[in-house]
Amino acid sequence: MRVVLFTGLWCFVILANAQTPLINEVLPSGPGADRIELFNPTGRSMELQGWTIVSQGGSHRIDGHLSISAYGYRVLWCDDAIEKGSDHVMLHLDRSGGSLLLIAADRRTVREVFTWPALPKGVSIGRTGDGRQVVGYYGEPTIGGSNESAHGALRLLEKPELSLQEGELLCDTPEGITTCFTLDGSLPNERSPALSRKQHFPSGTVITARAFANDGIPSPIAVLTITREKQPYIAVSADPLDLFSDSLGLLSNSSKANYAQRGEKGQRAARIEWHSADSTWANTALIGVSGSGTRGLPKKNFKLCADEEPMRTIGVGDWKEVMLRADATPHAFLRNVFMEATASMSSHVDVQISHALPVYVNGNYQGLYRAMPPKNSEWLRSIDGAEQVDLIDGPGSRVLNGDRESYNKMRSALERGTSADSLALLMDVESLIDLACFDLWTGRADHDLNTRCWRATERGGRWRWILFDMDLWAPPDEGTVERMCSETAPCSPFLPQLLANADLRDRLLARLCAWLATSLSEQIATHVADSIFEKHQDLMLADHARWQVEMSRPSPEESLADLYQHITQRPLVLLKQLEKRTHQSLRKVSVRVTPQNAGEVMLEGLALAELEQGFSAFAGTHLHLLAKAHDGYEFVGWLGTDGKTASLVIDPATTKTVKAVFRLADTTQR
Repeated sequence: MRVVLFTGLWCFVILANAQTPLINEVLPSGPGADRIELFNPTGRSMELQGWTIVSQGGSHRIDGHLSISAYGYRVLWCDDAIEKGSDHVMLHLDRSGGSLLLIAADRRTVREVFTWPALPKGVSIGRTGDGRQVVGYYGEPTIGGSNESAHGALRLLEKPELSLQEGELLCDTPEGITTCFTLDGSLPNERSPALSRKQHFPSGTVITARAFANDGIPSPIAVLTITREKQPYIAVSADPLDLFSDSLGLLSNSSKANYAQRGEKGQRAARIEWHSADSTWANTALIGVSGSGTRGLPKKNFKLCADEEPMRTIGVGDWKEVMLRADATPHAFLRNVFMEATASMSSHVDVQISHALPVYVNGNYQGLYRAMPPKNSEWLRSIDGAEQVDLIDGPGSRVLNGDRESYNKMRSALERGTSADSLALLMDVESLIDLACFDLWTGRADHDLNTRCWRATERGGRWRWILFDMDLWAPPDEGTVERMCSETAPCSPFLPQLLANADLRDRLLARLCAWLATSLSEQIATHVADSIFEKHQDLMLADHARWQVEMSRPSPEESLADLYQHITQRPLVLLKQLEKRTHQSLRKVSVRVTPQNAGEVMLEGLALAELEQGFSAFAGTHLHLLAKAHDGYEFVGWLGTDGKTASLVIDPATTKTVKAVFRLADTTQR
């Protein structure tokens, strides 16, 4: 007997008579493991030992005893946990569509082929009655029980298409289908109001819509937030209870609120819209409050976890998880973005590039956020190409991924004062030194808590450091060096260990002087601060207006003035502290380029801000200069030293002034 049925996008094929076990129902997507239900249509027990089930992703042979009682059911769990019994199989079912073959114990006879189309999460497909040929869809799967009274739906309804045209919401609903909607973020049901083809809704409205029909599985959720935004933005919608109730609400400040929970208990279902000027990504996700810094504040950090597919984020990349940073503490936004921009200029630390966006929650403006990938193994693999990484977090060296064996070895070598050359086999020394430079310049008060390092486990991967949460700065005149050197336990950036090792100390002092003469010089740093403020001023002002009543925070102009003050006052204070700690005196060095615009000079790998520049450096600490000719010119030599090659090493104790001399290419005159 051979019967082939075609219904919509799927076909169902039986290649045997009613004396064979039948695939009765398939659930390709949880909750929980994928499942396959087999049904015995006969009045006698059936033994399945030796039978094989084949899917596109592989096959599984049932090696142990496994029987189905007369007119009974047997559920196969696709969880790879074969140690739990013969009913656990090493197969996975694809929600986007697939097929199963049921092969008899002789390994040749195909008893059945079962095929399914793409299915919504949690929806199964199976026979409309046990052993029958007609199949249907089940929003409430009956796997492990009878299908006789389940009334499987005959079709899967498609997501409604919502669009705006001249201020009106458009939605074309096919005949026989009703599109129901809500305006508060809650999920619509059959009793919710029906959406007409054209309706007008004001700005600040979130429309959540779903299609219903008597013979269909309700459609996926469609959501559209109406705003006046002309720039990219993120809109989040969720059930109001999940956001505001005292016991569940992510945005409630009750002591019993859900935001205080961590992990899955602190996550709630949400719909995400990620809008750009010409495209939108919209899908479901889980949302939770992230980080400890904003948990008790009205404006909180969020973490989005994609439920269906990676989030196609605007300007950030495609990620399974995305962080929305609130920057709710004083000066946080400007400080974080400034350090992100500075550290991206030739530093050896790894930085999450963020994207500033307004965020709306259930149609209401929630303020300015920065979207970024989380600093996890997925992000690190993407920037390094590594297959596996070790990831260590916090002062307690908590393992987030991999193990800590290599980390312990590296840290022990650092604490023993191992030579820089030997340390370089275990760690990226420049990465730790740059972290120390940034922590010293900002005086970061929580440097010991916000520490995370990683390495690729293959190819002799070395430990590197991640720069993040750069908002809690010390005042410009704070005694940062003494504070960091008096830590009771070693912690990043391991300043006492760096200063106790002569080679590492000199490299740290040289690199810090280079940062202060280049990207952290008053000229460049002020320009970067102005550029950031000009780009984000409107967003910062709108955010400040949104939260000025609920939270006491400085204005954007006050944050900019605070940044100016730090830029101008911090360098000399910091250098004086290091001079006192190391007993190496500060000297002035002047570097000049001639003729003007013929080339530039790199100091410790960083480009000097001006063609004629003076800066402070430490006597006895060697500085590495590199002359680089611009197009049409060539380097001739250094005046003030005997150096003839483009690369030059000087000691500020003996060299006060050097001049990099260039000439037009292919000329003989100096």
